[in-house]
Amino acid sequence: MDSNDRNSGPTRGIAWPVAHVLALAPLDVWAGMVRRSGGIRPRYWVRFGFILVTSFVGTISTVHERVVLNVIRRRRFGDDPKIEHEPGAVVILGYYRSGTTHLQNLMSCDRRFVTPRWSQCLAGQGFVMGWSILRFVLVPFLGSTRPQDAVGFGPDWPAEDDFALCTWGGCSSIPGQLIWPSKWDDWKQWHGLERLSDSELNRWRSLMAMFVWKLTRGKNRTKVVLLKAPSHTARVAELDRLFKGNIRFVHLVREPGAVIDSNVRLHDALKAHLLEDAPAVQAVRDRIVEEYASTESKCCDEAQAIAPDRFVRIRYQDLRSDGIGTLRNVYESLGIAWNDETQASLKHYLESLGEYTSTKESIELGEITEHEEQVKGEMVARYGLDQPAVPSVEVEAIDKPPAMRVQGMLSSIAIACVCAMVWVGAVWAIHSIWTDSHMRLVPAVWICGSIIGIGTNKASRTGTQGMGIIAAAMTVLVVVAVAFPVTVINWNFASTPGYTTWDWIYHNAKGGYEGLRSVASVVFILLGAMTAYRHASATGPTVPGKVG
Repeated sequence: MDSNDRNSGPTRGIAWPVAHVLALAPLDVWAGMVRRSGGIRPRYWVRFGFILVTSFVGTISTVHERVVLNVIRRRRFGDDPKIEHEPGAVVILGYYRSGTTHLQNLMSCDRRFVTPRWSQCLAGQGFVMGWSILRFVLVPFLGSTRPQDAVGFGPDWPAEDDFALCTWGGCSSIPGQLIWPSKWDDWKQWHGLERLSDSELNRWRSLMAMFVWKLTRGKNRTKVVLLKAPSHTARVAELDRLFKGNIRFVHLVREPGAVIDSNVRLHDALKAHLLEDAPAVQAVRDRIVEEYASTESKCCDEAQAIAPDRFVRIRYQDLRSDGIGTLRNVYESLGIAWNDETQASLKHYLESLGEYTSTKESIELGEITEHEEQVKGEMVARYGLDQPAVPSVEVEAIDKPPAMRVQGMLSSIAIACVCAMVWVGAVWAIHSIWTDSHMRLVPAVWICGSIIGIGTNKASRTGTQGMGIIAAAMTVLVVVAVAFPVTVINWNFASTPGYTTWDWIYHNAKGGYEGLRSVASVVFILLGAMTAYRHASATGPTVPGKVG
């Protein structure tokens, strides 16, 4: 990238760590991405060092499954991968910020679909055990809404499968968009799967096929796969080939000016994830316009080969005006039966949303060029975006029940007491069997925090900040309360003749305190308290098609 493409003036200071979008990608995947992108400047070493720590967690949590799955992948999806899933798939198409997340959330309310969740896509290399561990681990670190708007977010929320292929094998344009924008052109070949070598294309195909295979195990064998990734908009022909024609598409289009502005805002909101200096806003805007135009053009060209009963196009303004009615039309066009259960689930989700809001901070959006005006004009005409939306159908927001604070607090205390008793009992049992063992089981505070937080939230009927503080406090009290009896079980200091009762109390209390003040203990206590707070204070929209 030319120096003229950079933001004016040098960028100074240390780039501090963030909860990175690819934090759980394995170490070898990060090594490949860094090598391909030409390294990292010193001011980003602290941020990258933190990424390596989280990457190590993602690596060790999934390494056993990854080794086994790679063997299965080579056997099932060799030189010519194809996806054999009788219920088929529905893929949501639409460029970034076209409203595809909202559509995916709506369709995920239908339990006849199985769609990937963020706990799966942020560690695409994992499977049942790894995903379960990471789903638990992610709670303290993931926000309840996305950084760019008020859309729900979290381990159980529907996610983009492009992240899964990126974290599993680096097969995505995400690194060039959100990490090394100076290498945008080098990574964008994954966006439309163009200019790839035979081995690279086969890797994408086999990883995609294997990811779908993982999603459709067990009770999900009979469910239709629901996928959403903006890059799929430029992959219609390839996806049709991969699924052997057993696939349907929903193409969502939106007023192009809003799409482009929103993408510029998206890049600004996520610039803390970069591992190099951010490019100039105008360079970002021009790239977005070019990729947006080519993506939509490629989609329209490839859609011509798809039968009309397998491809439907809808407008974002219609989806916002009448979500249920528009989705019913989608189902009818694709030959999917509409039922009362689906409608009830959709209505419940929409009622829980409240009023949609999006951050609109005053930022530099760049200049609208003549080329952009031409692109926008062509899209408006092509998709009929200048026509009025369908009549609006209001969905009443759910009146959130008042928090039952006393009940929530009593429940939090009761659950904390049970957790403490189980904790002490587990230490006693372990020490009884292995007398040389001196395990405090301090990491159990993290599990206790999750149980206390969830229980408090359910008992109080709705999350509040106060309930979150109570749950966090009870979590800390649990680990403090068990410190003394656990020390007695393991060591029983000053128990020999000649020591007084007060000596016994003092030395065992001191031993308990020493166990709590270690760095590892403090970290686990903080994680437990954060997890309890997040669960107990959770409020907002219902996770669509919530699992578990």
